[in-house]
Amino acid sequence: MNPHYHKINLGADDSFSVLYELGASFYNQWHYHSEIELAYIIEGSGTLFIGDSVHNFKAGDLLIIGSNLPHMLKSDNENYLNDSALKSEATMIHFLPQLFNTAFLGLPENKDISRLLYQSSYGINIKIKESGKLKSLLHDIRYAQNGDRIIKLLEILNNVAQSEQEVMSHKKFGKPFNSNDEHRLNRIYHYTLNNFIKNISLEEIANVVHMCPHSFCRYFKSRTKKTYSTFLLEIKVSHACKLLMETNYTAGMICYESGFTNMSNFNRHFKAITGKTPLEYRKHLTGGR
Repeated sequence: MNPHYHKINLGADDSFSVLYELGASFYNQWHYHSEIELAYIIEGSGTLFIGDSVHNFKAGDLLIIGSNLPHMLKSDNENYLNDSALKSEATMIHFLPQLFNTAFLGLPENKDISRLLYQSSYGINIKIKESGKLKSLLHDIRYAQNGDRIIKLLEILNNVAQSEQEVMSHKKFGKPFNSNDEHRLNRIYHYTLNNFIKNISLEEIANVVHMCPHSFCRYFKSRTKKTYSTFLLEIKVSHACKLLMETNYTAGMICYESGFTNMSNFNRHFKAITGKTPLEYRKHLTGGR
């Protein structure tokens, strides 16, 4: 795809960036940057586009996003910006891959960190083992100075490297992008997220970017390596997963709340994408209860 390049600014005496973000929503444009990103979601939830995949994110998630890996976090809050009780909060760490050189990463003691940084090219959702310790490190690094900043970053990476990891993108992205399509892809993504509950026709979505349906189909598949209908199904199933996790709605209610018109299609597409039926997915979330 062709997202825009997002410049990460460093302080005059800093080799990497640590930001505390608090606002109505996260940065909601399809973008990439040269730095590896560690994003710890303190508060907030929404839809994560990363590489060629769609996922949900929520408070407590720790995401590692590799160098030049395109991504976008669209907060659920965006539809309720006038509600002061809703907010998005995160600690964001950005560092260039060359911050740790090959010789350092080649040390036997650093093999897990080396593997982690390599896997970051696909995007990783970390299943944290020692959440208390890691949360403390992610808080403390915001106030650390001088060499203590590097030490705490290494502690964070070492802790993360020992945790269970879920790779998120099927495709590795490693080269800078042409930004000519930035606005077009952002319009497609945002329109889809705002309207997926209804039946979006090819004519409708093509009109959003002033293309004919045939040209739109070729364009979208050339950029994403998937059809728009597949992408739309992924959005609907992602929303269904969120509802299964966060509500006690019946499967029938979730079917229609996610934009499906009948249970047969809902069950079939849900299992094709997640590997489970909706009821199996909910049972898995509750530990089989």
